[in-house]
Amino acid sequence: MTRPERVVAGAGGLGVRLQRLRAARGLTQRALAEPRYTAAYVSAVEGGRRVPSADAVAHFAERLGVTSADLTTGRSPADVVRLRLRLVGADLAGSTDEASAVCREVAEAAAELDERVLEARARLGLAGVALRRDDPDVASAEVDRAEALLAGAPGHVRAEAAAGRAAVVYHAGDPRYARYLLTEARDALARDGYPDPSTLLILHAELALCHVALGEEEAAAEAAGQSLALAVLAAPARVADLHLTVAGSLLASGRTAEAAVAAEQARQAARQVAMRVQLACCHRARGQGRRAAGDLAGALADLATAHAALADAGQPTPAREIGVELAEVYHALGQPERAEALLCDAADSHRAVPARPPALGGDAVVAARADRVRGLLRADADDRPGAERHLRAAAEGYRAAGRRRELAAVVLLLADRLDQWGRPGDALDLLRDGLHQVERLGERVAVLRATG
Repeated sequence: MTRPERVVAGAGGLGVRLQRLRAARGLTQRALAEPRYTAAYVSAVEGGRRVPSADAVAHFAERLGVTSADLTTGRSPADVVRLRLRLVGADLAGSTDEASAVCREVAEAAAELDERVLEARARLGLAGVALRRDDPDVASAEVDRAEALLAGAPGHVRAEAAAGRAAVVYHAGDPRYARYLLTEARDALARDGYPDPSTLLILHAELALCHVALGEEEAAAEAAGQSLALAVLAAPARVADLHLTVAGSLLASGRTAEAAVAAEQARQAARQVAMRVQLACCHRARGQGRRAAGDLAGALADLATAHAALADAGQPTPAREIGVELAEVYHALGQPERAEALLCDAADSHRAVPARPPALGGDAVVAARADRVRGLLRADADDRPGAERHLRAAAEGYRAAGRRRELAAVVLLLADRLDQWGRPGDALDLLRDGLHQVERLGERVAVLRATG
């Protein structure tokens, strides 16, 4: 899509604009004038010999399908629609550089046309790019500008800026305050009568992420389910492309109002594309909730969707994490081959990447969790040496990552297995050593908290 031509207010005069618009629509001077004016009057206005009254301008604008301001200033409504279509392209862009360039271009052009909502949405797009680049200061500044631009906008439009502010706060490490901002925005939509589905989709998705970060699993699953219920498009990128094509065709034929409707439909579809990572996390949160409730089939469907989406989006670490969760579900469903295939990827990927600091966990925790499930699979296959090897590896991984709860659980699991295999002495030794390590981790955590 080419960039719309810049329109200079007043260029060529009102008469020239009137003649150009009339000719573009195939209207005669008489057809434009009737029933209130004459062809001679239109001719005089087009020739610059008469200055039309406000009533005449309003009449001509209505006949031409534009606003009085558009006719007076020379701004074409098609220019605004073209900018909206350009902004849709930012959501569909394959790189942050491309998205940033498009958003900046649209923000500048929208400012010239005094299209405050459009400029604000472009600014929010720039904020999102800045967060992906780990530049929170730039993101916060862009959200500031968007909030100022939307001060007088309807509630559901202002809520877009609230979601942007919450994303900045979440990125800064304060999911609790981000949750507050999102909850306030969501409740305001219901209270003020603006329950816009596309806005609620964003708010619920971001809320789910906050609940996950705060360990609120039930609330996360609920928010995730509400968001996914509003993400109704199975192929949003395809739908957005189709709406873009329709909008372009309508613009080419001069049907600007209909093109604007198609542009809005394209925007909503493209937003779902831009949120693919958040929606994948929603599938994960809902899948975890379903698993906790005993719905293994539902959990499998959600986790498989999340795993595929994150892999496609180039998010390897969370994809590996979900791969291990999927393996656990397959193990519970009695499908060890599928579980093993997923675990191989998690373990191999961990060995291929640089080690992360133990306090951060990261891939080390994923690998430890994978070893735990592999140990269970080996035990089910009556491979006792293999089971012990993987469970001990899991314990060591959790110890190195500083994960007390997981370390205690896997130590108890292995000790129980050793006792079942007729090795009570080894089980007692493991319990003694393992619980000592758990206590040492507790002391380390206490020291870190005291000095932090």
